[in-house]
Amino acid sequence: MTVFRKWYCNCSGVEKELVPVTMIEDETDEPTCPKCGATPSSDPRHTVRYRDQESWDD
Repeated sequence: MTVFRKWYCNCSGVEKELVPVTMIEDETDEPTCPKCGATPSSDPRHTVRYRDQESWDD
């Protein structure tokens, strides 16, 4: 069983999945909201949420 964490932002009133963005200076893939720029580590408006999804394929 594998657990995947999916991140969502609700800044526009509609929950949208965040897309990973590679930061050049620290080379990390952090999910970022394309509309407001919120990330799980920087979310001043508290609009970022997550859901864990289980996969039984392995």
